[in-house]
Amino acid sequence: MSISRKDRNKMLCAIILIGILMLLVVSIKAYSTKLQFEINSTQKRIQDCERQIQNLQVKIRSANNINNLEARALEMGLIYPDFSQIVYLHEAGSGGSELALALKETVYGQ
Repeated sequence: MSISRKDRNKMLCAIILIGILMLLVVSIKAYSTKLQFEINSTQKRIQDCERQIQNLQVKIRSANNINNLEARALEMGLIYPDFSQIVYLHEAGSGGSELALALKETVYGQ
């Protein structure tokens, strides 16, 4: 049984086509694996950033604690005012200008 030249060419074309399709499938699989690796890496970086954000939020909350603020103020040389340094406002008519005037009088003694 002999195969004609035309049939042989058809078989050769079919084998080449199947080979090309297999290479295409392998390359698509390799590309999808690469993309999945990049996605996983990005998700890991996102998780690391979220963890860092949570740590920073905890640090902010602890730094804003009134006891920490008071300790820092004392370290910087700030002190509580004496009773003679406290300004009382009885009528807050226009607000800001009266407060400024009262503070000016208390500080500069005018």
